[in-house]
Amino acid sequence: VCFFLQSVLGNIKNKTMARSQASGLICLAAFMGLAVRQLGTAFVGAGVPDSHTRGVALRAEEGSSSPTDRVQLKVLSPEGDGIKETCSEVILPSASGQLGVLANHAPMMSALDVGVLRYKQGGKWKPLVVMGGFATIDSNTLSVLVNDWETADDIDANQAKGDMESATQALEKAESKKEKLDATTRLKKASARLQAAMFLSGKK
Repeated sequence: VCFFLQSVLGNIKNKTMARSQASGLICLAAFMGLAVRQLGTAFVGAGVPDSHTRGVALRAEEGSSSPTDRVQLKVLSPEGDGIKETCSEVILPSASGQLGVLANHAPMMSALDVGVLRYKQGGKWKPLVVMGGFATIDSNTLSVLVNDWETADDIDANQAKGDMESATQALEKAESKKEKLDATTRLKKASARLQAAMFLSGKK
């Protein structure tokens, strides 16, 4: 009889523990489901900006192109000669092609090739011949370090044209790598000077 009673009590105890564990699992599952729904809502809200957020971003982009912003252009040579101008836009003859710089441009560094640097001032474009160098832009300040530079006012168009023809002939006759390199550099310089002179005279 004692053994039978102990067996019955044991079964009741096991069933009670099983129900308790089941109730605990149900509560845990319900809590996890609620947490997942809350996290899902949070991630969805983060991934899709509301109209207010989009409006703020749009106003920031529009403000970055304000006409009141200006670029401070500084061109310097190893000798210390240079110019400082305030302009609205600059086109650089970078090693990979022409590179435009406007107000609020992101910080940047670029190597420059021999060519014509153009800057827009008072609604008018002005050319400047640079003989290769390096440019950095940060906080609306464009610093250009060049091997040498020349303003278009100091260039005679006829002389520049003659120099370009002479440089072209020299390149055609060049045989060694050094001769070809020197002739190519000479041709780039002559071409840039002629382009700047023609640009200033209104022919280009």
